[in-house]
Amino acid sequence: MNHPFPADWFKPITRKPIAVARLAYYPSFSCELSQDQLSCGAHTDDNGVTLLMQQEGVCGLQVKNGQGEWIDAVPIHGTIVVNIGDLVERWSNGHFKATEHRVLMQPGVERYSAIVFHTPDYHATIECCVKDEIPKYPAIIAGDFIKNRGEAHSKPLDQWTDNEQNLISAEEYSLKLRADVNQKH
Repeated sequence: MNHPFPADWFKPITRKPIAVARLAYYPSFSCELSQDQLSCGAHTDDNGVTLLMQQEGVCGLQVKNGQGEWIDAVPIHGTIVVNIGDLVERWSNGHFKATEHRVLMQPGVERYSAIVFHTPDYHATIECCVKDEIPKYPAIIAGDFIKNRGEAHSKPLDQWTDNEQNLISAEEYSLKLRADVNQKH
């Protein structure tokens, strides 16, 4: 891959990464829905990278392309969808764009997916890693960014900092937060 980043560009921010796994179930609906009814509203992930395994043969995930159009991310056997999150966009100085995506509801169709959200070390400084470029974004601490995004969703993420050694409680809380966010969309 040809890119302007140092060879070890992931190493400094992934010493103690946080990974949260989620199994998502989108139930079948029997009522008529409008063409753009959403199970999960349009958003970008606040983390670093998201890995998504979709149920084969069942569409629903859409991504926004470079022209601003929503396109289906059709499940392909044996593949994993990789979404770039907000932290990687900031860190790469915009070279990698956070993937705006959403999930459409499908009347009469159940949908399952398995998702892994990978977040850099809570205390990692996320700043432009591209040499000889003026940073587009100010340097931030990964955990502070995640916390602020959580507050934007009206959910305090104080558990992320109450007990920094207990990452399980942070992961459990993150799962609850994401479930609450999905219910709101």
